[in-house]
Amino acid sequence: MYEMWAESDPAVEPSGLVWHVVSKDDASTALCGQLLELSRRVVPNGLDGPAGVPDRYCDPCLVTVRETMAAAR
Repeated sequence: MYEMWAESDPAVEPSGLVWHVVSKDDASTALCGQLLELSRRVVPNGLDGPAGVPDRYCDPCLVTVRETMAAAR
């Protein structure tokens, strides 16, 4: 089972969010290998983000999920 983890994305100006995929079995590392620190986690409420700045999704995390789901077929 997986969950999503949002962090501030410094690559976007004004700062947006980047979402990583995390296994519930090991929430210390995203599927892309990035270490996750609780102090960097953002819990968006839909009101704080700047208008017009879309969230990003971590491509390597999503590729891993896609490959896992394809292998389960």
